[in-house]
Amino acid sequence: MKKLLYIFYGLLIGVMGTYIVMKKFHNRSTSESSHSIAYEIKRLNKLIVAEQNFSDVISHKDSWFIPGFENYFSFDKKVLLMVDAKVQATYDLNRMDVKIDSANKTIYINKIPELEIKTYPDFKFYDMDQSRFNTFKDDELNEIKDRAVKKIEDSIDKKQLESDAHDQLIQNLGEIYLLAKAYHWKVVDNTPYSKELSNKFY
Repeated sequence: MKKLLYIFYGLLIGVMGTYIVMKKFHNRSTSESSHSIAYEIKRLNKLIVAEQNFSDVISHKDSWFIPGFENYFSFDKKVLLMVDAKVQATYDLNRMDVKIDSANKTIYINKIPELEIKTYPDFKFYDMDQSRFNTFKDDELNEIKDRAVKKIEDSIDKKQLESDAHDQLIQNLGEIYLLAKAYHWKVVDNTPYSKELSNKFY
């Protein structure tokens, strides 16, 4: 009877020891996968950029004269403005709201920053010619610059720009889904892109 009792205690200790070791291994495995997922998500948090480039030349001419004497006295000024501009559509994924729940092996994607479209112009003035009595003022040159930027912004293919940025965004977010699948985690996506991402990457 005593021998059976020793055997029972031995088996119990063995089972408990195995449970403790397995639990410790499981916790370590979960912790390692959490760190790996956190690192990979941080690596994915970058600026997504779709870009279009434009070049244009603006010609501006202005004359000042005394009414009735324009054929005799005319003070002219003219300038050529060369503008090179890039227009960017960006998602700043550094501002993405993502939470990692290691206890439940779940990644929560809560918020994606809004798309931003900005124009970055570079101006060069050429062939500036002005008379002593009719010169260019800073405000006037700035107005010419503003007009050039407005012309470029009106010619942007905004739909194409948004589409290109969207495609890059989905590809980037899809890597989170693939990451979760590789580690046997799940994704809870609370963004407007959840259906599109689930259909594509799940």
